[in-house]
Amino acid sequence: MLLNIQYIGEHLLPGTIGQSFIYIALALAFVSFIFYLSAEIQKNQSYKNLGKLTYILHFSSLIIIGISFFYILLNHYFEYAYVWEHTASYLPLKYIISAFWAGQEGSFLLWVIIQGILGMILLFTAKKFESRVMTVISGGQVLLNTMILGIKPMGIVLGQSPFLLLREKAANSGVEFFQDPNYLSQILDGNGINPLLENIWMVTHPPLLFLGYAAALIPFAYAIASLWKSDFQSWLRPAFPWMIFAVMSLGGGILLGGAWAYESLTFGGFWAWDPVENASLIPWLVLLAGMHTMILNKRRNHSFGLSYLFIYLGFLLVIYASYLTRSGVLGETSAHAFGNNGLSTQMITLMTIISIVFFILYFKNFKKYPTNSKDEFLSREFWMYIGSLVLVLSAFQILISTSIPVINTIFGSNIAPPPEREAFYNKWQLPFAVIIMILTSVSLVLKYAKNEFSDFIKKYGIILLISNVLFIAEIFTFHISSVPYLVLLLSINIALVAAVDYLFRNKFDMHSLSNSLSHLGFALFIFGVLVAFSTSEVISSNTSKYDLGDQKSNKENQLLIKDQKKKLKSYQVEYTKLKREKNHLYYNVDFYKEDKNGELKKEFTVVPSINVNDRMGNVYDPETHHSFYRDVFTYITYADISSDLKNDTYTQLFEKEVILHDTIAIKNYYFELDTIKIKSNNENIDINNVSIIAVFKAINNRAKTQDIELSYDISNGKLTKGQSLFDDENFRLRFVKVSTKANGIIVAADEKRFEFIVIKSTVFPYISIMWLGVLVTFIGLSISLIRNIRVRVQN
Repeated sequence: MLLNIQYIGEHLLPGTIGQSFIYIALALAFVSFIFYLSAEIQKNQSYKNLGKLTYILHFSSLIIIGISFFYILLNHYFEYAYVWEHTASYLPLKYIISAFWAGQEGSFLLWVIIQGILGMILLFTAKKFESRVMTVISGGQVLLNTMILGIKPMGIVLGQSPFLLLREKAANSGVEFFQDPNYLSQILDGNGINPLLENIWMVTHPPLLFLGYAAALIPFAYAIASLWKSDFQSWLRPAFPWMIFAVMSLGGGILLGGAWAYESLTFGGFWAWDPVENASLIPWLVLLAGMHTMILNKRRNHSFGLSYLFIYLGFLLVIYASYLTRSGVLGETSAHAFGNNGLSTQMITLMTIISIVFFILYFKNFKKYPTNSKDEFLSREFWMYIGSLVLVLSAFQILISTSIPVINTIFGSNIAPPPEREAFYNKWQLPFAVIIMILTSVSLVLKYAKNEFSDFIKKYGIILLISNVLFIAEIFTFHISSVPYLVLLLSINIALVAAVDYLFRNKFDMHSLSNSLSHLGFALFIFGVLVAFSTSEVISSNTSKYDLGDQKSNKENQLLIKDQKKKLKSYQVEYTKLKREKNHLYYNVDFYKEDKNGELKKEFTVVPSINVNDRMGNVYDPETHHSFYRDVFTYITYADISSDLKNDTYTQLFEKEVILHDTIAIKNYYFELDTIKIKSNNENIDINNVSIIAVFKAINNRAKTQDIELSYDISNGKLTKGQSLFDDENFRLRFVKVSTKANGIIVAADEKRFEFIVIKSTVFPYISIMWLGVLVTFIGLSISLIRNIRVRVQN
């Protein structure tokens, strides 16, 4: 049996420490949960102190788990399944770091550690809410901790351990290879990280996304604390900064994912409506709606039921996003989803527990929620309320379409996902975007409470006038012709002008600055997306004499022969150099433009590359030249990878035996073996010091004759083979070896390799406006976050 085998070379101590502290961390989180629950119910300070102490010990255990896990990754201990599956010895440190969250077990561990950090902050800032909030946080840690347990009580899967040994995997049970005590010596390297993840964005994108996932728990914890005691007002001030933080961090994670897709994938875009991308966008939209209804709670003392519901849904949908990604239910509908691993039941149970707790408290308080007098139609709060509902409707359209595989699994149906995914979602979401832009502009013009209709018409009329002037100018500038896109463009202009107007009307005070900048930035972001991706243009088109296959391939790709310029719209493009670094091939492509004098001047160089990976498939990494006016996005669609890796500039045509006076034909030449000479320094031939010279008469198609000599030299036992180059015909003739037949030799002819690549280049105009919008939005949200934290501290 395997248990009796004494394995050689395994490093079991870090794994044993890590796994032991997983159990300890779970136990401590549960004890903290019990102490905090008891402290709130019994109003016992001692229990509260014990709850705090056990949570600190729980978090300390998580740090030990994280250190143990990173230690086995860093030291390439391939006896651990996770290390073997997601790392390799050649990976640099930055990709070892990203391997931490490359797999399910590591990403869950990252999530629970980040959530633990936020819990530590709450431990010292929640003040009077500590017992109630930390009951929820500790309970959340218990539930999340079970995802990395890696045990099967009564056959029920409870998590997957990051410290599972490779030989202990169910798939390896009974495998003869692991019967060998010294099996580890035969594992020379790991499987390596997915080559798509070998990107700097993947070092930053997942941690920020999981920070957003973890942060979504905090407003939920405050909402539960509020419902627990039917205290509908005092929770808003401490919870609101956390809501802003959750929106910022989750939004930042989503945006970094889009940046990774834009910089690293070849579909040529920022957002492809992939189901896993959608899964993170859905809770963000709902949390954004919840953030706006919380403002209504503070300002007008109503809409509490909606706020609680949106906060709950935002957190639940974060768990649902994880379910979609990790349960295997998406199958092949997403490029990012993990395979099925038996955790789906556990995640459904987790969502069920959260829902039961929430709805018991929600309906218990349903008749107690404060209600204010009905909002005026012409009031900011009314249109904020409508805007929040529109955000949630937008989220649910994405949710229903993304959940088609789940619906099919539950009901046994066979509904097909949208065949043209991007077109489908764009068609549905564009009206929502238009409505949100209009509602943004209206709410920025209106004040809270009652507004005079004549005053509103006057202000909004000026905004419409300015917006239409900008709109007409933009039609001629950006050449947008699609009617739906034009409607969106006009609505964006109205929102932009309204945001600037709001800023000036309120004289740049801190509140108006944060409000104006966040909405201005969001409108700029949508504007940048619309212009960049609706007016993008593929500038590559095959003008070579070589056919690339079908019509689409020839229309969108350009074949570049090394050191020969080809025209790409307003550019002249030249493939100049190939650089090899381990399993990466880097291709230098220079872009030229004519200056005022009509002379070609190099504008920039892009270096698209290929990450050659035999096990996981080659990855074609694009490179983008950025400027304010446009991005030029370029990637390799074809290259002769095998020859490029060998660094061989010739390809062999043939190898054959030639006897004295035989003739061979190569291209436009005939070669007759005229004589064979043998030279040696000694009278008796020394086989370690001898030269054999084959003399050929070469005749070309113009009847020009020349003698060429190919030598086969042995000097002090070292062999040198001669060759003759014919650059005009791009081939060479080589002396390979002496034949076993009398007066015979073996020669080879090689053709100079045709060095070329095929590229696709796309121009995205003014995409920098999109990133400017992101920056402005986050500045606005940051100002709001700082302002609300200051208010909290002062009170």
